[in-house]
Amino acid sequence: MTPQVSVILPVYNAQSYLRESIDSILTQSFKDFELIIINDGSTDASLEIIASYTDERITLINQENAGLPISLNRAIRVAKGQYLARQDADDVSLPHRLTEQVAYLNV
Repeated sequence: MTPQVSVILPVYNAQSYLRESIDSILTQSFKDFELIIINDGSTDASLEIIASYTDERITLINQENAGLPISLNRAIRVAKGQYLARQDADDVSLPHRLTEQVAYLNV
């Protein structure tokens, strides 16, 4: 089934914040989304943190460091959602973020 929202989360050496950022997306009140995480050649424990998740909504793209623009464009190419949402690895989303954004866009 095609998700309504594709959340794109680029990661580069973000182990200190990453788990909180991912959890804030996975616990959204809006459930019809995919989470595309792009590990852009992290040299810290970011990849291990991402790999510890088993949620089927997560798609992991692991690549050598290519920079933010290339990483975002790669994620956009694989995104299946009607809408794109962007989150940085050090961002935390409030629980109703996607619900509110989708409601606004669907007006």
